[in-house]
Amino acid sequence: MFNVRKWTATAGMASALLLAMAPNASANWQSYIVSAGAGFTSSRWEDESYSEVRFKGCTQEYAVGGWVKVALWEDNALSPDTNHGTKAFTNCFKGPDAISAGEWTGLSLDGYYFRLQDTDGGLLNVRVVAIDTTQAD
Repeated sequence: MFNVRKWTATAGMASALLLAMAPNASANWQSYIVSAGAGFTSSRWEDESYSEVRFKGCTQEYAVGGWVKVALWEDNALSPDTNHGTKAFTNCFKGPDAISAGEWTGLSLDGYYFRLQDTDGGLLNVRVVAIDTTQAD
């Protein structure tokens, strides 16, 4: 059993790493998350004024609850990154098509990413991760 968990954790970290190492996106984009824990960071994107992070179809491995805290960070080149606040996502755990979303406004023109600030103790899977930088829709 230990070897199975060790292999699962290794595969999960590799999958999470693939999303983190994906090329920078400059507008709206979609991806997914497999077996990511607290501290996981997304790909970067450029934005101004508005960003929305949406998770669709969330599940967790090795956890009984259903929540994750997602923070939007500004990628500052010459100073520490700026945290623009954290949103608790719970609804996306209610089924494969259930969505949780967080919106951040008043952003300066810069690079951004989200970080899983906290999970319910398990590894997070998200069927669809969507970044929307257009407030008008």
